[in-house]
Order: sequence, then structure tokens, then C-alpha cells
Amino acid sequence: MKKITLLLLILILILTSCSIGQNNKPEKPNTDYSQKKGPNINPNEGGEGGQDITNRDDVEPDINHIDIEVDRKMTDDAVKNGKEKKDIILNQNNSKKDNTKGFNSQKLSDNINTGILIERYNTKVPDYINVDLRYAEYDIPLDYLLVTTEGVKIFTEPRKSSSTLGSANFFAKVKLEGKVKGEYIDALKTDEWYLLSWMEEGQIAYGYVMKNAGEPRTFRFDKMAQSIRGLEDKLIDRKYGYISNYKDRNGSPPLKDGKAIDEFGIQAYQSAPAYSSLEDMSDFRYFPDGTIVFIHDEQGEYFKVENLAYQGMYWIPKKFISFDDNIDSLNKVVVVDKLNQNQGAFEKVDDKWTLISYTLATTGSTEQNKFETPTGFFKLLEKRDRFYYINDKTKELGGYAPYGTRFTAGAYIHGVPIDYVKKNGENVDPGMREYLFTIGTTPRSHKCVRNYTSHAKFIYDWADVNDTAVIAID
Repeated sequence: MKKITLLLLILILILTSCSIGQNNKPEKPNTDYSQKKGPNINPNEGGEGGQDITNRDDVEPDINHIDIEVDRKMTDDAVKNGKEKKDIILNQNNSKKDNTKGFNSQKLSDNINTGILIERYNTKVPDYINVDLRYAEYDIPLDYLLVTTEGVKIFTEPRKSSSTLGSANFFAKVKLEGKVKGEYIDALKTDEWYLLSWMEEGQIAYGYVMKNAGEPRTFRFDKMAQSIRGLEDKLIDRKYGYISNYKDRNGSPPLKDGKAIDEFGIQAYQSAPAYSSLEDMSDFRYFPDGTIVFIHDEQGEYFKVENLAYQGMYWIPKKFISFDDNIDSLNKVVVVDKLNQNQGAFEKVDDKWTLISYTLATTGSTEQNKFETPTGFFKLLEKRDRFYYINDKTKELGGYAPYGTRFTAGAYIHGVPIDYVKKNGENVDPGMREYLFTIGTTPRSHKCVRNYTSHAKFIYDWADVNDTAVIAID
């Protein structure tokens, strides 16, 4: 009976949406973190399971764009390499007490003076945002270089003839101090170098890499706060609701030019049709499930709405707009930065927005069927301590993602996905995994926003469906 139930669940799923790991020990590449499991995360839980699912909403399509096995291997290799050689791989910052400031020391000044300073990276949390970090499992620099070249050499000076200090792994995240002019590299046609810093044996170390070593990343707290203020002001100004069409339960939208996806990459499935005019029903786009909309007018079976992410006014059938479990008062917001692959969580405390956590994140890919995390303003729709997903290749139950906070369609903020392993023909849960080295690098999921498992649990415990929004910015 269980197998029949599972088969029926698989058959009724329509694919859209993020992915896994089956090591039962959370791993982090910095030895200072090697024994940390995160708050209330039990990596040793497990056993047979996954067959007693009775609610089809507990099952989602495959949530991975990149096979999670790839991410797991990269994680294991990074941990191994970090122990064997002088590689810089993650979380190399100064003390948590000073994690909103850059390094200010004579040695830094000396290093900057080695080359001509072009740009100083010194992001701080703006004064109009309070800081009360309630989650600090990872000490992440506010400005960092994502290394995108394998075996990047780190030099003592911005010139190739200087001595090397070591190398940085592919997908390492290293604190970024500045950009300087140094030796001109013919092959790159530039004389620009990056100045990096990291902690080594309790001391701050500095070194230079060539400009092609990676991509500068930062936490854009200004833009995050601007998006929150824009939403807050609009919620006060006008009546609002949200798109409700999870798994097309309120109807399948019409195809756009014969396709189930519009010119902006938004799928028809789990969306609502938004018409520019009721006089021309061929001119429309899709608004994804969970999108917050502001009501300007109504005519018959349509509401005229505004959406902060899309320009203009649109007419949407009333059946796709819900006012149930609406946001009563906006007090909590998670802002996901798709460009930098990171995020911040903010709470309204004493009438002032307060940063309570910031972390790396991995969003949906813009490739392969365009299962991208949509840009926009969304209502938190529901929370599940775990949701299950179908393996895209075998079409069987593949595993689960822990601590899911759903904000649009089948897209959640969630922890590291777990693949079941087979034992005597039964699915076996190998236990939760805390960490993936690839989090915060490139889009690797189907719509979902992947977090470290302990941070996903933090969001899961903190967020509330009646006062929380999720904003995704480009």
C-alpha cells in the first residue's frame, strides 16, 4: 500500500523547483568549526523512512539543478585540501565582535602602499540599521572574493616575481580588502590586483591575487534595506493580497504564445496570468505564486494590481489572489541577493529595522528550463520541518530538504538536502548534513534558496506566516 501511495504521489507531480547529501557528519573546512553541528542539528538521526507520506503537498519535484553529489565531492575535497596544505577556503575573518568592520592596521596600510590603491572594500552595516546578531555560526566577511580559478597563487606583492604565500581553492571565499595597481599582466591586459586577508595561526595575513582569480562579492545592506522600506511603505498605503496558485490548485494559467513560460522566464505553472489590458487578453505575463500585489481597482472578476518588482498595472483574475493569512504587520523580512548569492534577515525592533543574521546562500539556476529564483516581493506561505523531493532521473522519492520555509510555488529557504540511500530495498535516511562548500557560489538549485542547515532552522523557528516577507533582489 505504501508503494502504491508513493507511486500516485509521483504521478501527480509536475516538475518545477532545489538538492542533497548523504554524509551523516556536518563538515566545515575550518578546523575551528569542525566539531560544530549548528544549533539543535542532530547529524546522527536517520533510519528507514520516506514511505509513509500521506500528504502530496509534502512532496516536491527535484530541487537540484546541479547534482548534489557534485557539491558533496567538492565539499569533501575542500576539507581535505584545507588540512593538507596552505589553502584558504572559508570563514577567514577577524573576530565576531568586529565583524562589521574592515581590518585597520599598520600592516594593512603597508600592503595597500605596496601598490596604488584603486578601490577599498570596507562594507559596513548602515547606521540606520541596528545590528543584533542572533545567529553567528559562520564568521563571514562583508566583502569577499569568490575564487573562480583553480589553484590561485597568492603573492606577497602585486607582481608575479614576488614570493608566494600559498594558494586558494576553487570556490573559496576570502576577505577582500582592496584593488590595487601592480605589475601589468600581458595575458590579462590589466595591471589590477586584489588584496586579500585571512586569519592564520591567530594572526592576520595579507596577500595579492591577479584580477582573473575571482569575483568580488559583498553584502548589499543598503539595497536590502531600501527594498524593505519600499515594501513597508506600500503596505501602509494600499490594500494588498498575494498570488495563490500553489500546484495550480486555483487553475492552470493560459499558455503564452503556446509556451508555458513568459519572456521574463516565469513559468505558467503555479502562477497567475497578469493582463496589461482587459481589451487585449493576448498581452499578459505571469505573476508567480506568493507574490505580494497591491489592489488599485476591480472590474467584474478581475483586480487591477501593482507589483513592486514589475513596472505598470495589471489585471489578474480574482480567483488567483488571496487575502487569507495575510501579512498583519510587517515585522520580519528575509532579503536574498541573487547577484551576490547571500542573504540577510531583518526584524523590526523598537520601530527600527535590525539585522539579526547574514549568511551565504545558493539560489535557482538561470539555465536548464530556467528554474530561477524569481525576483520580487513574496509573502511567507508556510513552513515544513522537512519536505520530500523526487529524483529527476529515477522519478522516485529521492530525499528531503530540512527546515523549509516556502515563499513561492515549490521554492523554499531550506537546509542542505539529504539523499536517501537504499538498504534492502528500503529508503534509509543517513542523517542531516550541516554544510556544503558550494553554498554562496553560483546558482545551483531549482528555484529554492539553499542555506547551511543550522541557518535554515534559525529562519524556520523565527519566521511567521502573518508577519514575514521574503524579498529576492538582482
